[in-house]
Amino acid sequence: MIYLKYVLSIILLSGSVYSQINISLQKVIILPENLVNNEFHPTNLSVNRTGFYFLDSFNRQVAFLSNDGQIEFAGGYGIRNDAFIDPIAILSSNLRVWIVDRTENKLIEFDHKLNFLRTIEFDQFYPKFSGIDDWGNILLLSEQEHMIFKANPPFENFIEFIDLSNNINECISGFHVSSDGTAGILSNGNNSIYLFNRLGKLENIFHLEDNDSKYLIKLSDSWFVISFKGHITSIRHNEKVALPKEQNIVDVTQMDSKLYLLFSDQIWVVDVSME
Repeated sequence: MIYLKYVLSIILLSGSVYSQINISLQKVIILPENLVNNEFHPTNLSVNRTGFYFLDSFNRQVAFLSNDGQIEFAGGYGIRNDAFIDPIAILSSNLRVWIVDRTENKLIEFDHKLNFLRTIEFDQFYPKFSGIDDWGNILLLSEQEHMIFKANPPFENFIEFIDLSNNINECISGFHVSSDGTAGILSNGNNSIYLFNRLGKLENIFHLEDNDSKYLIKLSDSWFVISFKGHITSIRHNEKVALPKEQNIVDVTQMDSKLYLLFSDQIWVVDVSME
């Protein structure tokens, strides 16, 4: 028994020494003035090969910042085809962009330069969160229906995908669909993270201590939660590291396993890994 305790203590010590989060700031992108002025306030971010897409959920507008610095706007108030009422997310895949309108129960689809293409209506289940994978499959999470719905391109119909009524009964505060199609749910009500495979099967549940995180994200093969103040926590090892930034994070996303952090006036591109 003494030997077993000694071995266990070595394993735990090794885990605490070697299971550490490494962060490396790769790039800081200062946002142009007309993307951070009084008429536009980015609240959501999506990253694509073509550039950066921003949603201003308060002013009901979207903006595109291309890789060469060009800026395009769409949406806004009114009755035009590209207008929306209650946007909750901006999604992008390949050369398409979508706005999820919760109250109107529809997707507004644009091309990569924010030219309006079409409106896609779905049943009235009022999604709270959404996500998209690398194949363009869109998932919508409805707390009202205790269900995650899924649609494959060209999004003719959203079908029931994951029943949440038996697994998650606490407040859902975050949702992420990774590029490989796996999905995660963050519940601050019981400090738990629920991970589902591509087929919608619950695979893991992790519990965190003193969790105040808002965002959930998968980078390479590791899942992390992130707080407004920039605390990044590995859900598997419960290791935490703080970003050297005083501003609150507005939104997070990822591309090529790089973490993109949206602040009020800039974007940080960060490499995050476990050692």
